[in-house]
Amino acid sequence: MADKRALKILFDKYWSPSSGWIKAEVDPTDFQYAKHAGVMFDDIKIDHDSIVTKCIDAIKHIEKEAVVKAFVSSLSTHSLDLRSALGSYASGRLLNKHKFKSSEENYSSPGSCVVCSQFKGPEKADLNVLNFERFKFGGVRHSQPIYIWFDITQLSEQEIPEPTEQDILILKSLLERVSDLQSGKLSDAPESIKGLLKSNKNERNGIIEILGYCGILNVPDYQELNKKYTPVYLRRHSSYSRSDWSFPADIWLPEYGVNSDNIKFWFSKYIS
Repeated sequence: MADKRALKILFDKYWSPSSGWIKAEVDPTDFQYAKHAGVMFDDIKIDHDSIVTKCIDAIKHIEKEAVVKAFVSSLSTHSLDLRSALGSYASGRLLNKHKFKSSEENYSSPGSCVVCSQFKGPEKADLNVLNFERFKFGGVRHSQPIYIWFDITQLSEQEIPEPTEQDILILKSLLERVSDLQSGKLSDAPESIKGLLKSNKNERNGIIEILGYCGILNVPDYQELNKKYTPVYLRRHSSYSRSDWSFPADIWLPEYGVNSDNIKFWFSKYIS
């Protein structure tokens, strides 16, 4: 469990309970304390090729079972940092090593790689904001190689608790409720799991997005999500201009259903 004082130092840098996102200066002494506690970090310089390699290596050196265990054990404890890693692992599990490929046209983020979205660099990377997002939201950038690497690396250094009977019951109920949806809209999925676990709207949305990364949400034209990596330039997105959902959850509807094989692939140990 992370040091509470160190977490407060981290949170105070990026978040105000009254106004949300901020970017405050951290007292050097506090920074050193949080850094010693393993909660804050010095900035690093990265480039596309090196971070893709780090991302792939991190995934190779952690067991799928450990990542799933962390997710399940987070459900009753509200340990969002543990919950995050499944989304990152599932998103990057089939990513292959590749060279930077940029497209300045017909792409939402010019200058970034059309395969994985990582910028070419070298550039300075703020690891502290990534760690803040792990603890505050259960992760935000699960499809970005730098976050995948950081998230998986952090989990590999943690002691993962065994899921309790309550965790497993929540997992089963969560999957059943999403599976039972047969019509409606995407937002009905997080609404259906309201009350199952301690969570706010954003956290429930995050759980549904993780199910998407895992290939559990059936999406037309993307039936092989759990069998091959989908490059960024091939990802379709909702036509709703205000959508802030991530691919592939962004284009899922309850009428598409869920993939029972992929549910078993990830959670067979806990739902059999």
